[in-house]
Amino acid sequence: MSWIDSLFGPAGLMPHGVCFLMRSDLIALHVIADGLIAFAYFSIPVTLLHFARKRKDIPFKHVLALFAAFILLCGMTHIFGIWTIWRPVYYLEGVVKIVTAIVSVVTAIVLIPLVPQALSMRSHSELEAINRKLEAEVQRRADAELQLRRTVNKLTQSNAELERFAYIASHDLQAPLRTIGSFTGLLGKRYSESLDDGGREYLEFIQHGVTDMRTLINDLLELSRVNSAEPKIEAVDTGDVVEHVVEQLHADIESSGATVEFGELPTVDADARSLQQVFLNLIGNGMKFQPEGQAPHVRVRAWRVGDGWQFSVQDNGIGMLPEDRDQIFLVFKRLHTADEYPGTGIGLSLVQKLVQKRGGEIRVDSAPGQGSTFVFDIPDSLPEESTLATPGQASPEAVLV
Repeated sequence: MSWIDSLFGPAGLMPHGVCFLMRSDLIALHVIADGLIAFAYFSIPVTLLHFARKRKDIPFKHVLALFAAFILLCGMTHIFGIWTIWRPVYYLEGVVKIVTAIVSVVTAIVLIPLVPQALSMRSHSELEAINRKLEAEVQRRADAELQLRRTVNKLTQSNAELERFAYIASHDLQAPLRTIGSFTGLLGKRYSESLDDGGREYLEFIQHGVTDMRTLINDLLELSRVNSAEPKIEAVDTGDVVEHVVEQLHADIESSGATVEFGELPTVDADARSLQQVFLNLIGNGMKFQPEGQAPHVRVRAWRVGDGWQFSVQDNGIGMLPEDRDQIFLVFKRLHTADEYPGTGIGLSLVQKLVQKRGGEIRVDSAPGQGSTFVFDIPDSLPEESTLATPGQASPEAVLV
């Protein structure tokens, strides 16, 4: 007899049914019990397979596979329990049991190092508590974000009202100022001979005050228009803009002996009027803030940086301390008295707002007695968020009647 024959029923051995005296009630009891147990064992791997396919992120899949094989083999031992009632396939049953034993031992060994990891996993109640905390945190942040949006809206509205107020106040101040200037001029023409030296000096003070006030009002008007006026973005030759600024400053250049040096400058997408204001203020300041008796020298350059252009306006003026580099961009912030260097203290604040509105930034490199270099950039792309007046927000000009 071959070994295969011995697996399926060695000679001389009786099936288990003989031990049961082939009693149908006893055989039925064992068959039903082993059949139900085998069915339960076979269903467990199917359930585990379905679970693993649905939850692809589940860890320890190799352990799950070993456990499924162990359960499946346990079910097979019960199938052999039924089979051996009629056939003495004890060798084959033993082989299945050996395989079951090997798989069960391997599964047990693999499980041992996984116990600490399994113990460190969060329980369902802990996960629920963490989830509740996360939900509370999300709600808290949502409430904070809502409050922040409300605050931003209030600040935006407040800034818009302040801009309108500044524009209206500046505009309405023009009329009485023109009246003062006109009558002061008439007084000087008609009655200057009737006034003594003190009277003519006082009249001159008034005329200078009117001029300074007009300059201040015009600067305030320009500052109030930055956020409300709609820019006209187009291709602008910065070389033409600088040439035009030099023409505007021709009288000051002639009187001070200044030189303004610039080479080939790029064409950028910008608002021509805003760009002209930027260069007018920077070049004008470079000429104004000079040691006494020194001829101003201002140099304008541009170079490509990343996705945009960077410009510099360099002068040979008096310079400034490092701690003053940020202060000079504040409205009405002056480092010198009006008697030393005339001005309103608005120009650089206006320049910064115009540059930032186009999506750029401006900085200054300077040291006392070594001049100043203002560097600002104009990116190729326009700002993502429009800085124009929002719908329903009237511009300062629209408020005037």
